[in-house]
Amino acid sequence: MPHDIFICYSRSDRETADKLVGRLRAVGWSVFQDVNTHIGRRWHKEIERELHAARAVVVLWSAVSRDSDFVLEEAEYGKRKDILFPVFIERVEYPYGFGRIQTADLVDWGGEDGHPGFSQLIEALTSQLGDTGPAQASPPAMPEPVPEFPRPGTTFRDRLRDGGEGPLMVVIPAGSFLMGSPPDEPEGAADEGPQHPVRIARPFAMGVHAVTFDDYDRFAAATGAALPEDEGWGRASRPVINVSWDDARAYCAWLTRQSGKSYRLPSEAEWEYACRAGTTTPFHFGARLSTEQANFDGNYSYNGSAEGEYREQTIPVGSFPPNAFGLYDMHGNVWEWCQDAWHESYDGAPQGGSAWESEAVDSRMLRGGSWYDYPWSCRAADRSFFFPPDFRDSNIGFRVCRGSPIEPPDTGPPKS
Repeated sequence: MPHDIFICYSRSDRETADKLVGRLRAVGWSVFQDVNTHIGRRWHKEIERELHAARAVVVLWSAVSRDSDFVLEEAEYGKRKDILFPVFIERVEYPYGFGRIQTADLVDWGGEDGHPGFSQLIEALTSQLGDTGPAQASPPAMPEPVPEFPRPGTTFRDRLRDGGEGPLMVVIPAGSFLMGSPPDEPEGAADEGPQHPVRIARPFAMGVHAVTFDDYDRFAAATGAALPEDEGWGRASRPVINVSWDDARAYCAWLTRQSGKSYRLPSEAEWEYACRAGTTTPFHFGARLSTEQANFDGNYSYNGSAEGEYREQTIPVGSFPPNAFGLYDMHGNVWEWCQDAWHESYDGAPQGGSAWESEAVDSRMLRGGSWYDYPWSCRAADRSFFFPPDFRDSNIGFRVCRGSPIEPPDTGPPKS
């Protein structure tokens, strides 16, 4: 009888593979390892048969496995069938062609159920396999799920293993909204349409502010990452700048390891939903924006607003009033990285809030405008693109999310 999961790995990683197989079987799924190959059968035929029959392929990436032709071939098959669930067990680069598939981080996993990377993997596999695998009896009863977050609007900080605290977060409620700009919005662009409904089915948490230099410098000191240049404007509570999409993702991974919670970049849909906070106007403040509400180039006006101050640099986070969800500086100050790849319009966009990836382009999305930009670039619907993942600039920062990634319905393994 076919197995639910096919696991591919290097023989040098057998100890970790055995540990993971044991935990997956304890959940109730059947798992095939090449050690299961029957005596008297040609091993490659057996492996091919099991691989083709499996409903999920889990690959363990390590320094050895990422260079193994056997592992890469098995993983490539899982990728083509859209049933691949990659896992890092060592801190290595993605193998070529696999960097756009969300990968669980089990580098420091000791076999415990509560590890964030293991929980993420189990959630993703459950969305693919459910709890009625073809080669298993009824799975053991699971406890009632505990809500991940308190009520919407609640703020909190997660404790870190090094004794510090993570960024201040606020719980964003579930809900629906129209993403993009209507055809009659002043300065709207083609890439902001067609306007379409998006439903955010579960609450998530988002940083009350953009990540500050205080936040990022702690990460850099702990990991040896480069300290971003502050342009002489100051650090502390100013938003961190000169950080790439890759830098932002590394910070999220560190925060996940430190807190035991699942931190990440927001999807474009999550960002716009959180920015609008129930409004439908170009800004959550209304139809116009002033430099008393946000930090942008006040030499320019939008939709009849008055001209104002051009500060020519960032200012400390939280200097202006928040939106209805309790988020500060969603318009201006710094552009904020999102998880998504660039698409020229919303034709075919996910409608469940997930990040929208692409194999065809490398550019990553920025939202919110900055101190350097015109007011119309600070609109909730505005999208900035054509920036590769390693691009840095003095008007670019980021904001973090917490919660399991939103996945498109019925698509198998995570894509964000």
